[in-house]
Amino acid sequence: MKRFWLVLFAFTLLAVGGTSVYGRGQSQDQAPSPARSRSDEMLDRWNDIGNKLIAMAQDFPEDKYDFKLQKDERTFALNLLHAAALDFVLIRRIAGSNLGPDFGEGDNPSRYAFKTKADVVKFVQEAVEDGAKVIQQQGDAGLDKTSKGFGNRLAHNSYLWMFAIEHSGEHYGQLVVYYRANNLVPPDSRR
Repeated sequence: MKRFWLVLFAFTLLAVGGTSVYGRGQSQDQAPSPARSRSDEMLDRWNDIGNKLIAMAQDFPEDKYDFKLQKDERTFALNLLHAAALDFVLIRRIAGSNLGPDFGEGDNPSRYAFKTKADVVKFVQEAVEDGAKVIQQQGDAGLDKTSKGFGNRLAHNSYLWMFAIEHSGEHYGQLVVYYRANNLVPPDSRR
């Protein structure tokens, strides 16, 4: 009986090991898929972080929208509003038009202008959708054009898109902390 189990164990190891080696050898022999266009890759990154912020805006309890950990921090809602507003500032520069709603000067809209959760969710959704449209409309050529960056300097649009994506990622991380501080699990961690 012991010999039977030993033989079964050995065959199992060979089967698993052989499958693993076969799978690795097969992928090494196949050519990698061609790269997508640069604008498609940028759009993928833009939508990825944007959809995470939208999911958080929709998911977080409205009664906690004004939560913050420390007095000198932005609230949950103000983090979302700031991230979306900076996106609009950059989208407008890249597009050369005044896309999106009027939220005042700068990139820190007042909570009074976006009183409800629905107002905040809509603002974040509009920023993500408008940015995606501009990336798609301008394509790869649009990434090589220049727009006014920060200060008195021009920057390639690809740089501005990457800046906006990274900036949204930083706020996503802050919002994850707000979730955890309220004993909540962020939507992206529930998968």
